[in-house]
Amino acid sequence: MTSVLYTGGNGRMGQVIREELRGRYVDVVLYSQPPGTTALFQGEREVLGDLGDLDALTGAAQGIDVIVHLGGIADEASYAEIEKVNIHGTYNVYEAARRAGVSRVVYASSNHIVGFHPARQRIDESVLPRPDTYYGVSKVFGEALARLYYDKWGIESVCMRIGSFRPEPEDARQLALWLSWRDGAELVRCSIEAAGIGYEIVYGCSANTDRWWDTARGWRAIGFQPQDNAVDHAGSVDHAHEPSRFHGGAFTDQEYQGGLWITARTTKPLA
Repeated sequence: MTSVLYTGGNGRMGQVIREELRGRYVDVVLYSQPPGTTALFQGEREVLGDLGDLDALTGAAQGIDVIVHLGGIADEASYAEIEKVNIHGTYNVYEAARRAGVSRVVYASSNHIVGFHPARQRIDESVLPRPDTYYGVSKVFGEALARLYYDKWGIESVCMRIGSFRPEPEDARQLALWLSWRDGAELVRCSIEAAGIGYEIVYGCSANTDRWWDTARGWRAIGFQPQDNAVDHAGSVDHAHEPSRFHGGAFTDQEYQGGLWITARTTKPLA
Protein backbone atom coordinates (compact mmCIF):
# COMPACT_ATOMS: atom_id res chain seq x y z
CA MET A 1 0.00 0.00 0.00
CA THR A 2 1.54 3.29 -1.15
CA SER A 3 0.62 6.90 -0.53
CA VAL A 4 1.48 9.41 -3.25
CA LEU A 5 1.61 13.20 -3.42
CA TYR A 6 1.54 14.90 -6.80
CA THR A 7 2.81 18.38 -7.49
CA GLY A 8 1.56 19.65 -10.84
CA GLY A 9 -1.26 17.12 -10.83
CA ASN A 10 -3.48 19.58 -12.69
CA GLY A 11 -1.01 20.02 -15.54
CA ARG A 12 -1.10 18.48 -19.00
CA MET A 13 0.91 15.44 -17.98
CA GLY A 14 -0.39 15.23 -14.44
CA GLN A 15 -4.02 14.91 -15.43
CA VAL A 16 -3.26 12.04 -17.80
CA ILE A 17 -1.13 10.21 -15.22
CA ARG A 18 -3.72 10.61 -12.46
CA GLU A 19 -6.49 9.27 -14.65
CA GLU A 20 -4.48 6.27 -15.80
CA LEU A 21 -3.36 5.39 -12.25
CA ARG A 22 -6.55 6.28 -10.37
CA GLY A 23 -7.53 3.83 -7.66
CA ARG A 24 -4.08 2.25 -7.54
CA TYR A 25 -2.79 3.92 -4.35
CA VAL A 26 -4.25 4.00 -0.86
CA ASP A 27 -3.91 7.76 -0.45
CA VAL A 28 -3.38 10.35 -3.19
CA VAL A 29 -2.73 14.00 -2.36
CA LEU A 30 -2.74 16.78 -4.93
CA TYR A 31 -0.63 19.73 -3.90
CA SER A 32 -2.30 22.43 -5.98
CA GLN A 33 -2.24 26.17 -6.40
CA PRO A 34 -5.52 27.99 -5.71
CA PRO A 35 -8.28 27.74 -6.82
CA GLY A 36 -7.54 24.03 -6.94
CA THR A 37 -8.76 21.11 -9.03
CA THR A 38 -12.19 21.22 -10.60
CA ALA A 39 -12.73 17.48 -10.17
CA LEU A 40 -10.99 14.89 -8.01
CA PHE A 41 -10.93 11.18 -8.67
CA GLN A 42 -12.11 8.82 -5.96
CA GLY A 43 -9.45 8.45 -3.27
CA GLU A 44 -7.83 11.80 -4.00
CA ARG A 45 -7.68 14.76 -1.66
CA GLU A 46 -6.27 18.19 -2.23
CA VAL A 47 -4.01 20.52 -0.31
CA LEU A 48 -3.74 24.07 -1.61
CA GLY A 49 -0.33 25.66 -1.63
CA ASP A 50 2.58 26.92 -3.65
CA LEU A 51 5.97 25.38 -4.48
CA GLY A 52 7.50 28.40 -2.78
CA ASP A 53 5.96 27.51 0.59
CA LEU A 54 8.23 24.96 2.28
CA ASP A 55 6.10 24.71 5.42
CA ALA A 56 2.94 24.00 3.43
CA LEU A 57 4.73 21.41 1.32
CA THR A 58 6.14 19.73 4.42
CA GLY A 59 2.70 19.57 5.97
CA ALA A 60 1.17 18.10 2.82
CA ALA A 61 3.92 15.45 2.68
CA GLN A 62 3.30 14.07 6.17
CA GLY A 63 2.55 10.33 5.92
CA ILE A 64 3.42 10.21 2.21
CA ASP A 65 5.63 7.48 0.75
CA VAL A 66 6.37 8.96 -2.70
CA ILE A 67 6.24 12.49 -4.09
CA VAL A 68 5.71 12.69 -7.86
CA HIS A 69 7.10 16.12 -8.69
CA LEU A 70 5.54 17.25 -11.97
CA GLY A 71 5.02 20.88 -10.95
CA GLY A 72 6.86 23.87 -12.33
CA ILE A 73 7.38 25.82 -15.52
CA ALA A 74 7.49 23.34 -18.41
CA ASP A 75 8.97 25.64 -21.06
CA GLU A 76 11.54 28.38 -21.40
CA ALA A 77 10.94 31.58 -19.41
CA SER A 78 13.02 34.35 -17.89
CA TYR A 79 15.80 33.24 -15.57
CA ALA A 80 14.06 34.92 -12.63
CA GLU A 81 10.87 32.92 -13.22
CA ILE A 82 12.76 29.65 -13.72
CA GLU A 83 14.80 30.23 -10.58
CA LYS A 84 11.75 30.98 -8.44
CA VAL A 85 9.59 28.06 -9.56
CA ASN A 86 11.83 25.31 -10.95
CA ILE A 87 14.98 25.76 -8.89
CA HIS A 88 13.75 27.05 -5.54
CA GLY A 89 10.50 25.07 -5.85
CA THR A 90 12.36 21.80 -6.49
CA TYR A 91 14.61 22.47 -3.51
CA ASN A 92 11.47 22.89 -1.39
CA VAL A 93 10.09 19.58 -2.64
CA TYR A 94 13.23 17.68 -1.65
CA GLU A 95 13.60 19.47 1.65
CA ALA A 96 9.92 18.83 2.45
CA ALA A 97 10.49 15.16 1.61
CA ARG A 98 13.44 15.03 4.02
CA ARG A 99 11.57 16.77 6.83
CA ALA A 100 8.42 14.66 6.38
CA GLY A 101 10.20 11.31 6.07
CA VAL A 102 9.20 10.66 2.44
CA SER A 103 11.18 7.74 1.04
CA ARG A 104 11.20 8.57 -2.68
CA VAL A 105 10.76 11.42 -5.14
CA VAL A 106 9.82 10.78 -8.77
CA TYR A 107 11.20 13.84 -10.53
CA ALA A 108 9.96 15.10 -13.91
CA SER A 109 13.27 15.94 -15.50
CA SER A 110 13.56 16.65 -19.23
CA ASN A 111 15.29 15.80 -22.48
CA HIS A 112 16.31 19.48 -22.56
CA ILE A 113 19.10 18.61 -20.12
CA VAL A 114 20.88 17.12 -23.15
CA GLY A 115 19.41 19.47 -25.74
CA PHE A 116 22.69 20.49 -27.38
CA HIS A 117 23.91 16.97 -28.09
CA PRO A 118 23.74 16.44 -31.86
CA ALA A 119 20.56 14.86 -33.20
CA ARG A 120 20.83 11.15 -33.97
CA GLN A 121 23.88 10.81 -31.72
CA ARG A 122 22.72 7.96 -29.50
CA ILE A 123 23.39 8.86 -25.87
CA ASP A 124 22.73 7.37 -22.46
CA GLU A 125 22.31 8.73 -18.95
CA SER A 126 26.08 9.05 -18.43
CA VAL A 127 26.66 11.88 -20.94
CA LEU A 128 27.53 15.36 -19.72
CA PRO A 129 24.59 17.75 -19.50
CA ARG A 130 24.26 20.16 -22.43
CA PRO A 131 21.13 22.14 -21.52
CA ASP A 132 19.48 24.19 -24.25
CA THR A 133 17.60 26.75 -22.11
CA TYR A 134 17.30 28.13 -18.59
CA TYR A 135 14.53 25.54 -18.31
CA GLY A 136 17.06 22.81 -19.14
CA VAL A 137 19.50 24.27 -16.62
CA SER A 138 16.83 24.03 -13.92
CA LYS A 139 16.44 20.33 -14.67
CA VAL A 140 20.20 19.80 -14.37
CA PHE A 141 19.92 21.42 -10.93
CA GLY A 142 17.03 19.11 -10.02
CA GLU A 143 18.96 15.97 -10.96
CA ALA A 144 22.00 17.15 -8.97
CA LEU A 145 19.78 17.94 -5.99
CA ALA A 146 18.21 14.49 -6.22
CA ARG A 147 21.70 12.94 -6.15
CA LEU A 148 22.61 14.97 -3.06
CA TYR A 149 19.47 14.04 -1.16
CA TYR A 150 20.02 10.36 -1.89
CA ASP A 151 23.72 10.31 -1.01
CA LYS A 152 23.36 12.41 2.14
CA TRP A 153 19.87 11.56 3.44
CA GLY A 154 18.87 8.36 1.63
CA ILE A 155 15.87 9.75 -0.25
CA GLU A 156 15.52 7.69 -3.41
CA SER A 157 14.87 9.37 -6.75
CA VAL A 158 13.90 8.41 -10.26
CA CYS A 159 14.74 11.31 -12.58
CA MET A 160 12.58 10.87 -15.68
CA ARG A 161 14.13 12.65 -18.67
CA ILE A 162 10.81 13.05 -20.41
CA GLY A 163 10.67 13.32 -24.19
CA SER A 164 7.58 14.51 -26.08
CA PHE A 165 4.53 13.49 -24.05
CA ARG A 166 1.71 13.48 -26.61
CA PRO A 167 -1.21 11.25 -27.60
CA GLU A 168 0.58 10.83 -30.96
CA PRO A 169 3.89 12.11 -32.37
CA GLU A 170 3.49 15.38 -34.27
CA ASP A 171 6.75 15.88 -36.21
CA ALA A 172 9.92 14.09 -37.31
CA ARG A 173 11.80 14.89 -34.09
CA GLN A 174 9.07 13.29 -32.02
CA LEU A 175 9.51 10.02 -33.92
CA ALA A 176 12.64 9.67 -31.77
CA LEU A 177 11.45 11.28 -28.51
CA TRP A 178 7.73 10.45 -28.35
CA LEU A 179 6.29 9.22 -25.03
CA SER A 180 2.73 8.01 -25.44
CA TRP A 181 0.13 8.69 -22.77
CA ARG A 182 -0.12 4.98 -21.98
CA ASP A 183 3.64 4.57 -21.69
CA GLY A 184 3.98 7.79 -19.70
CA ALA A 185 1.58 6.50 -17.07
CA GLU A 186 3.46 3.20 -16.95
CA LEU A 187 6.77 5.06 -16.59
CA VAL A 188 5.43 6.90 -13.55
CA ARG A 189 3.94 3.72 -12.09
CA CYS A 190 7.25 1.88 -12.41
CA SER A 191 9.09 4.85 -10.91
CA ILE A 192 6.77 4.82 -7.91
CA GLU A 193 6.73 1.07 -7.35
CA ALA A 194 10.16 -0.30 -8.34
CA ALA A 195 12.01 -1.76 -5.36
CA GLY A 196 15.36 -0.45 -4.12
CA ILE A 197 16.19 1.91 -6.97
CA GLY A 198 18.43 4.33 -5.05
CA TYR A 199 19.13 7.06 -7.59
CA GLU A 200 18.28 6.50 -11.25
CA ILE A 201 18.12 8.58 -14.42
CA VAL A 202 15.61 7.10 -16.86
CA TYR A 203 14.87 8.36 -20.36
CA GLY A 204 11.13 8.79 -20.85
CA CYS A 205 10.14 7.71 -24.32
CA SER A 206 8.16 4.91 -25.91
CA ALA A 207 9.77 1.91 -27.62
CA ASN A 208 10.52 4.04 -30.69
CA THR A 209 12.52 2.31 -33.41
CA ASP A 210 14.47 5.50 -34.14
CA ARG A 211 14.99 6.72 -30.58
CA TRP A 212 18.16 8.72 -29.91
CA TRP A 213 18.65 7.39 -26.39
CA ASP A 214 20.23 4.21 -25.09
CA THR A 215 17.48 3.38 -22.63
CA ALA A 216 18.45 -0.16 -21.59
CA ARG A 217 19.96 0.48 -18.17
CA GLY A 218 17.34 2.86 -16.81
CA TRP A 219 14.38 0.89 -18.12
CA ARG A 220 15.78 -2.31 -16.65
CA ALA A 221 16.39 -0.65 -13.27
CA ILE A 222 12.72 0.26 -12.80
CA GLY A 223 11.15 -2.56 -14.83
CA PHE A 224 9.73 -0.26 -17.50
CA GLN A 225 8.56 -1.94 -20.73
CA PRO A 226 6.84 0.54 -23.06
CA GLN A 227 4.22 -0.76 -25.47
CA ASP A 228 3.98 1.94 -28.14
CA ASN A 229 6.27 2.85 -31.05
CA ALA A 230 6.31 6.18 -32.89
CA VAL A 231 7.13 4.44 -36.17
CA ASP A 232 3.50 3.32 -36.30
CA HIS A 233 2.55 6.99 -36.77
CA ALA A 234 5.36 7.98 -39.17
CA GLY A 235 3.00 8.45 -42.10
CA SER A 236 0.91 11.08 -40.31
CA VAL A 237 3.55 13.37 -38.74
CA ASP A 238 4.49 16.83 -40.01
CA HIS A 239 7.66 16.61 -42.13
CA ALA A 240 7.40 20.21 -43.40
CA HIS A 241 10.13 21.71 -41.20
CA GLU A 242 13.86 21.19 -41.33
CA PRO A 243 15.19 18.20 -39.36
CA SER A 244 16.47 19.00 -35.87
CA ARG A 245 20.24 19.50 -35.62
CA PHE A 246 20.14 18.85 -31.88
CA HIS A 247 18.23 16.75 -29.40
CA GLY A 248 16.52 19.88 -28.07
CA GLY A 249 14.97 20.91 -31.37
CA ALA A 250 13.50 24.44 -31.33
CA PHE A 251 14.70 25.03 -27.76
CA THR A 252 18.28 25.37 -29.07
CA ASP A 253 17.42 28.32 -31.31
CA GLN A 254 19.10 31.54 -30.11
CA GLU A 255 15.80 33.43 -30.30
CA TYR A 256 13.68 30.84 -28.54
CA GLN A 257 11.97 32.38 -25.52
CA GLY A 258 9.20 29.89 -24.81
CA GLY A 259 5.80 29.14 -26.25
CA LEU A 260 6.66 30.19 -29.77
CA TRP A 261 9.72 29.65 -31.89
CA ILE A 262 10.36 33.13 -33.32
CA THR A 263 12.89 33.58 -36.13
CA ALA A 264 13.24 35.88 -39.09
CA ARG A 265 11.70 33.19 -41.27
CA THR A 266 8.77 31.83 -39.35
CA THR A 267 6.65 31.90 -36.25
CA LYS A 268 5.22 28.52 -35.38
CA PRO A 269 3.68 26.90 -32.31
CA LEU A 270 5.96 24.97 -30.02
CA ALA A 271 6.37 21.39 -31.21
